[in-house]
Amino acid sequence: MTQHRDITPLTKQRAFATIKIVAKAAMDGEPALSYSELARRLGMSKVNGQGLSSYLNEAAAMCAEFGLPNISTLVVSRQSLDEGQPMPSSGSFSDGFYARTGLAKEDVAAEQQRVRDFDWRSVPTLGLGD
Repeated sequence: MTQHRDITPLTKQRAFATIKIVAKAAMDGEPALSYSELARRLGMSKVNGQGLSSYLNEAAAMCAEFGLPNISTLVVSRQSLDEGQPMPSSGSFSDGFYARTGLAKEDVAAEQQRVRDFDWRSVPTLGLGD
């Protein structure tokens, strides 16, 4: 059953674009994307990553709705990426972001691997096939 979410068309559009961007990055072997890199690839004017939470929340909800791995787990802080242990910002956990998607902090690494291992080409709406 599809759950109605009260989101703007822009949020829905950018959430879908987020899924596509992160899936492509995972397929290309990128370990994760920083918030600022995702903002840049989305074409946002503020590339410091501010304002991404609604897009990441909706992307996670869309993934859950369609039984896909939670793509938002691969959007991480620059510091954690530089340290080789990509992890979403601590604020993602404190505001309930992952709680709402059913993930605890200790589940993130396994979910990140699911995202990397998933065959994103098998999702026709993403248009990532060969």
